[in-house]
Amino acid sequence: MLDFLFYTGIRVKELVQIKHSDYQNKQLRILGKGNKIRYLPLPPFLATIFNPYLKEYLFTNWDGTRMLTKHIQRIIRLRALKAGLNKLITPHSFRRSFATLLNKQQVNLTTIQKLLGHSDINTTAAYIHNDYQTLYDDYSKLWKNNPNLGHGI
Repeated sequence: MLDFLFYTGIRVKELVQIKHSDYQNKQLRILGKGNKIRYLPLPPFLATIFNPYLKEYLFTNWDGTRMLTKHIQRIIRLRALKAGLNKLITPHSFRRSFATLLNKQQVNLTTIQKLLGHSDINTTAAYIHNDYQTLYDDYSKLWKNNPNLGHGI
């Protein structure tokens, strides 16, 4: 479940709606905000958990009912505590990490936007967090690419 959140960037509300039948032709059908449908390619290791003969939800409780978002939030909170993390980790943290990881891999911002299901690219840009080293490296390009910069020119 946590891998699913991290490697797809889907919203927790989208995650709990996934059924086995939503995976076809190496793509996952996602029902997003505003009832918009988008398709995500899945890495092979995530695709292995789908059983094409089942119609039920992918993530269920012990009694077979669809898992609720609050249960996933609780699982994440407990896992973060068990890992000794001293910061708030939410399902949305995985979504932001997914966007940041893709950005670090130099994936086009418009591709990230489509994968996340954002209608506004500014929303996508706000999801991406750069660490100090990334900020410094990008800023350093200013004088590395322009060696005469700062010499009275």
